[in-house]
Amino acid sequence: MTKPYIHPDTPARLKTAYRRAKGEDGKPYNMRALALIRGVNIYWISKAIRHGERPTNAHIARALFFPKYMRGKNAQSLTTSPLPEYEKWWRYTLDKQARNTIKQRLYKHAQEINNAGRQTK
Repeated sequence: MTKPYIHPDTPARLKTAYRRAKGEDGKPYNMRALALIRGVNIYWISKAIRHGERPTNAHIARALFFPKYMRGKNAQSLTTSPLPEYEKWWRYTLDKQARNTIKQRLYKHAQEINNAGRQTK
């Protein structure tokens, strides 16, 4: 028997359970047998194995060996990437009062530009 396609995002424990689930004919890789063993609908088994999709229902997700809580895809990359120089300057060299003063001046300047544009029309 050829090995069926399993999506890379499928949990390892689900892959193992899928391989061990044998149907009435004794062949491995049986989704119906796995659905009976895990106590979930075959639809969720198929979605998890073929597409790597995590069910939104927490009980079904736990039955299919998905983690209890979903992680953001970019959570680690956002925390580990270094800040640009202008961000470092803005955050670490200026105190809050200085930042607020700059924001107010920029806002007033933008208002002056907008008002000047309206008067010339």
